[in-house]
Amino acid sequence: MKKVKYILTVAVFALILFGFAVGQVFLPDKDRSYTERRELARAPEVTAKAVFNREFSDKLETYLLDQFPLRERFRQLNATFRFYGLRQLDSNGIYIKEGTVFKTETSTNEEQIRYGAAFYTALIDGYLKDCNVYYTVVPDKGWFVRDLGYPHLDYDLLYDIMENDVKGAGFIDIRDTLSLDKYYRTDTHWKQPDLFDTVQKLGDAMGVGEALTPESDYTPHTLFPFNGVYMQQSAVPMEGDDLVYLTSEYTESAAVSGPMYKYDTVYVPELFEGMDGYDVFLGGSQPIIEIECPNAKTDRELYIFRDSFGSSLAPLFTGAYAKITVIDLRYVTTAYLPTYVTFTPGADVLLINSTLVLNTAMIMR
Repeated sequence: MKKVKYILTVAVFALILFGFAVGQVFLPDKDRSYTERRELARAPEVTAKAVFNREFSDKLETYLLDQFPLRERFRQLNATFRFYGLRQLDSNGIYIKEGTVFKTETSTNEEQIRYGAAFYTALIDGYLKDCNVYYTVVPDKGWFVRDLGYPHLDYDLLYDIMENDVKGAGFIDIRDTLSLDKYYRTDTHWKQPDLFDTVQKLGDAMGVGEALTPESDYTPHTLFPFNGVYMQQSAVPMEGDDLVYLTSEYTESAAVSGPMYKYDTVYVPELFEGMDGYDVFLGGSQPIIEIECPNAKTDRELYIFRDSFGSSLAPLFTGAYAKITVIDLRYVTTAYLPTYVTFTPGADVLLINSTLVLNTAMIMR
């Protein structure tokens, strides 16, 4: 009897292995992993040189891991077991607290932050001397749970450096306008419909507070499910967020262009099903975007130097500025700015990046 059980166990195990092997061979390869937001490895080319210098075997191993059948299901099972079976506090730096997903930040890079402050000052001295320059810092979600004992950035140090080392610009502290519930549960970003207090504080500081479009004049549009980057990195099955974007007569009439911008509106709903649903706002990562606002209540101009947080913020200024130029210096260097942008004397400038970007500030060039 024991022998029969042994044979059956071996047979079932062999059948499973055979099934996965057959699946690996005959199932079509996938181009990308939407949950991990990356391209998946493709089958390596077989050459004598590659085989003998181990290049082929290394690429083959990566390919087999990336294209393994039911790979996403196994990721989910593994993550679920770690969080709820083993009761681990985090998995690969991701932790979940009361249904909200966070990412631990284990180190504060003072050198990078000081670089960011010096970079701001050099940008102002080099290009923005004739403009009214303001800057703010967007706190990441970890700022709101910094007392829970998880590793997080040294926010006091970061804000002290930015406030003391940036020269030639006025600092606008927006932390008192934000709270954890104004961020997506599954993602790093803030929610556009919850930004009116933030926009008002920024607008008041820049002198356009009365020209801002009131919340009542916006129409919400909901897309579901928005499976944010932290949820996808954690691989734990959970319900996605509602992604809501707001339209008004000003956003609808805005004409949008840019050297690499493929769309003509500030919102691109068709990108919601792509690699990152947040790309609905301003088409995702773009180096330079110009927004002409013919119905704006003023003839003033605004330049926003931003990271991805600024994508959902910029459309809320379309009623207050006749022209908004949005620049992401992670994707275009300052040396190329004169080629694409002419800074109008007397215009307003807002430098806005998150604590996460400032902690890796050398990605700005």
